[in-house]
Amino acid sequence: MHPTLARLVRVLPRSQVDPALRPVPAPLRSDVPRPSLIEILQKRQEEAGADYPSNIRIEALEAKTALRGLPKEARKTLAAMLKEH
Repeated sequence: MHPTLARLVRVLPRSQVDPALRPVPAPLRSDVPRPSLIEILQKRQEEAGADYPSNIRIEALEAKTALRGLPKEARKTLAAMLKEH
């Protein structure tokens, strides 16, 4: 008989697990602004210096005035694409 993941894993009831061992996620605070993805990546790039991968290009978001001359439908599509999720 070959060992499988189902055989090796043992499920414990919650009552047997010490509450101090259970990981508790940090609460999310809505009053503290979270950094954007671009800010996080720029910080990593500054910390890494020359060791940062050259194939990752970080560009800041363009101002809304850059989209001013486009048709309304195209503006909505591009704005949605530029928006962070």
